[in-house]
Amino acid sequence: MVRVIVVDDDPTARKVLTRMLSPEYKVTSFSNGAEAFSYFTTKGADIILTDMKMPKMDGLELLTQVKTIAPETIVFMITGFSTVNSAVAALKNGAYDYIPKPFAPNDVLIRIKRALKEKSLEEDACHYQQERRLEIDKYNFVTKHPGTLEIIEMVKKVAHTDSTVLIQGETGVGKELIARMIHKWSPRREHAFVPINCSALSAGIMESELFGHEKGAFTGAADTRIGFFELADKGTILLDEIGTTDQQFQVKLLRVLQDKFIYRVGSPTAKYIDARIIASTNQDLKKEAITDLFRSDLYYRLSVVTINMPPLRERGDDIILLANFFVEKHRHINPRVEAISSAGLMALMNYDYPGNVRELENIIERAMILESTSQLTPASLLMNSTSISSNQPAQGASSLVQPKSPNHGEEFHLKLAEKKCILNVLRLCEGKKLTAAKMLGINKTTLWRKMKKYDIKVEL
Repeated sequence: MVRVIVVDDDPTARKVLTRMLSPEYKVTSFSNGAEAFSYFTTKGADIILTDMKMPKMDGLELLTQVKTIAPETIVFMITGFSTVNSAVAALKNGAYDYIPKPFAPNDVLIRIKRALKEKSLEEDACHYQQERRLEIDKYNFVTKHPGTLEIIEMVKKVAHTDSTVLIQGETGVGKELIARMIHKWSPRREHAFVPINCSALSAGIMESELFGHEKGAFTGAADTRIGFFELADKGTILLDEIGTTDQQFQVKLLRVLQDKFIYRVGSPTAKYIDARIIASTNQDLKKEAITDLFRSDLYYRLSVVTINMPPLRERGDDIILLANFFVEKHRHINPRVEAISSAGLMALMNYDYPGNVRELENIIERAMILESTSQLTPASLLMNSTSISSNQPAQGASSLVQPKSPNHGEEFHLKLAEKKCILNVLRLCEGKKLTAAKMLGINKTTLWRKMKKYDIKVEL
């Protein structure tokens, strides 16, 4: 029930308002602003109707105090003829409206209902905008890498077209995320996005899965089945790892691209499909097309727009950005963890990431499970990681597992790695030392000493 506070030093006015509003609202009344505000700070209210001139705390002061701690509260100013100018001033300070004395009961009720309706509409709009923001953020890349930022701009442009897109890049770089961004920013966003892992489908069932089949089309086809292309009608279909398909299927896919018609297996009737096609691969399709391992005519149909995703090892500062992003994402696993230690950041910066962003997230998630301190350390990040221990580290990654007594060569590489890490974090924080220190998990004084030790200048 809507809670209303009535504040007026005139007992008659207070009694009339209370009797008028009580049938529909929960009303509490006071004779001065000080008592009303004391009650408001503990009990709260949705609407306040307050007189302008009162002892102890007047209406303007009450308005200011209320808006300071609860700006969403609706405040009406009750005014006599002599306080109209003050009421106008109150409107500028956040009052919703003013009610002149003598007031008509119906007029007061209408004003309150209008205010509540407007507030509800504003809350709905705010909620929608927040949901929309979350939806957009969900498909945003965490990046400061110039090349990746250029890709995002390309995605925004191509999203509004129906052109086919070929996304190339190593496993784990975010090809499907790019495809989802294209769909979510396109006019097709209200329809289905259907991702298909072509490498998981054998040649024998590929056509049936993608185009569907009629009942009795083959042994085991007990019912008619709708294929993935039909499910993606008016939406977007992602053909992931398109390079693993055989050339017989590639011929049929080429026809779909050209004519936009599909044939269910066992059906002589063509069905028109309006689905945008995006393909992705971790192979070099152009090279495969030249060597006839992939149909060249299909390649040129798919690659109207080609997006080449860079591997994580080439995205520099993104490693730190993503690592901290994944710590926040998986904080529910281990709320004690506040940051990644400077040694942990150094280790992460010096790893090669054959599994790219997906591998980095796995490393952070595993570390959140294993870490028993407030910071992720190389021990939890790397020494216990099977994915890292089973791969050859990049050049300079000898610091991933630090020996207890390093020799002079190893110590030199460790210092280089630490300097590189500090430089990267400072660059990421645009030279703000306090922010950089927090990200490194050290205090500002320690950061200053290390900057002096490695002759790192503030002007970055």
